[in-house]
Amino acid sequence: MRNLNFFPFERNRYFYGKLLSVDDFELEQRYMNDKRRMLNRFIFGMGVVSGLYVVQVDEQAVSVEAGIALDSWGREIVLDVPVIRKLSQIDGFGECSSKEMGYVYLCLEYEEREIDPVHNIAGSVPSGQEQGDVSFNKIKEDYRLFLTDREPEGEIISPADWYQTSLTIWQEGDIKITQVMPRYIQMGKKAEMKVRVENLGRDNLSFSYELVLTSLLAEGSSSLTVSFDEMLFERTGRYELSYSIQASDSPLETGAAVLNPDTVSLRLSGEEQEVHMEGEMSAAIIREEEKDVMRREYYRTSMEKTLRSGYQQPVCLARIYLVSAMDTYIIEKIENVPYGQYVYNHVIGAAQDQLMQRELILSQEGRNDFYGTGSGSRSEINEGVRITGGEAEIFLKNGGERGDKFFSQEIMHGLGLGKVTMVLGLEKDSGKIVYGSSEIFEKKEETGADAELAACMNENSGSFVIGVRLLKPEPERKIRVHWTALREAEALIPVKNEKRIFIRPNLIELEVRQLQHLEAVCENMVEKTVSWYVKDQGGTIDEMGMYTAPAVPGVYEVVAQSVAYPEVRASVFAVVREGRS
Repeated sequence: MRNLNFFPFERNRYFYGKLLSVDDFELEQRYMNDKRRMLNRFIFGMGVVSGLYVVQVDEQAVSVEAGIALDSWGREIVLDVPVIRKLSQIDGFGECSSKEMGYVYLCLEYEEREIDPVHNIAGSVPSGQEQGDVSFNKIKEDYRLFLTDREPEGEIISPADWYQTSLTIWQEGDIKITQVMPRYIQMGKKAEMKVRVENLGRDNLSFSYELVLTSLLAEGSSSLTVSFDEMLFERTGRYELSYSIQASDSPLETGAAVLNPDTVSLRLSGEEQEVHMEGEMSAAIIREEEKDVMRREYYRTSMEKTLRSGYQQPVCLARIYLVSAMDTYIIEKIENVPYGQYVYNHVIGAAQDQLMQRELILSQEGRNDFYGTGSGSRSEINEGVRITGGEAEIFLKNGGERGDKFFSQEIMHGLGLGKVTMVLGLEKDSGKIVYGSSEIFEKKEETGADAELAACMNENSGSFVIGVRLLKPEPERKIRVHWTALREAEALIPVKNEKRIFIRPNLIELEVRQLQHLEAVCENMVEKTVSWYVKDQGGTIDEMGMYTAPAVPGVYEVVAQSVAYPEVRASVFAVVREGRS
């Protein structure tokens, strides 16, 4: 299984009297493994399937949670238990620490190990396989964690690379400037070009340069000036600038943005630096929509790009920011899966589709164009109750007999996902609308349809279907039903009204017996009183939120709990260290 080839496929052909050798059994394993790896890679992709979240344990150690990943050759990488390591104990740390550290990448790759040595009864074995008469009985499919300060290699490392390209135009020390441009821009349409800036050093950064545009315009001009001054931003170390560009009206051209090196100016803490920047980026100008071209390009070239890579690309689990301190280091923060290397399955895909549908439904609230089978719906809020309604025409083809059932098309009620209350009314020819059983109001002179009504609600899509069962023969070809949907307004968007507590600050670092004031911020609560407590004898905290660290270093959890709503609580971790004196 060390081979990095998907093809060709050969399998054993069995027949009576066939002599099976080691090669035959290895061929059997290789055939099944290669088929599975091919499907994994080309159907699911590469990256994190589940878990593998990287968490900071202390200032020098991290924990990788249990999880599953697929590597660039479709091989499964499984961590069945969490792994806790100091960075200095992880492969590659020495190569990274020899340089001035700003951040490092924690990567994961597939690895095999031969285990379970046994005596080989055949005696000596072919050279290069085993030693003496000892052979290994099993191969363990394992993993390897390692650190690197090099950017991940390869053309496709995340889904974003199918619709955008990136180019690092300058990098030195703790500073990195990268341009991001769409791969495709529809003719005459606007798109977004981004400049991402990283400055992990202490000097304030400012720079400017000019891009010369071809078949592109920026605010009506064929040039674009990019400028950045860190003094104008909250100091975070990472920034993103956005610029609007517009494609020409001529398709099948290539829009280009070329950096003019004569216009480059870069300053650190106000001092001009001698730097050289250059770079050229391009985008295809297309007639079709971007998603259609991207999809076609993926199906046309994905196999070639995957096979052409020719090397084992690791899964980048985290970018770990470090602060150098004398001859050691401190973990500042962790950014999980920085290149978006995730494997999306049908579960998360379905959840995202439903979420998009929900957002679409909620965005239509208050409008009078919810589509049904009739004249549309009306919407209003009355004393905390959200109400929508409309009319539906149910077609009977050429009429119907007693007991026949007919159904409407799917109707969007416009109140979002979840439970709603439905009221249905049957319209009579006399101009009356009957709610409930029409048999109760039946009179000899009464005309119009007689039928039972029911509604089948789909809570996952915010829609319903009306069903009709005739109580007498009906010669007409359609029945008109009036419907009303009701829902409490505060239940419409439960996320916005969710009762929550936030604690400020959200992370505490202090010395033993040191004091720290904490503030509990309550959302969507009338009564905002909270009670404080500390778990595992990790110090004390009074009713005003003043926390006193214990005498023993460690990591302790401080909890704020609502008095009025005991089920609502929040916690913050206090990292307590020995005093420096």
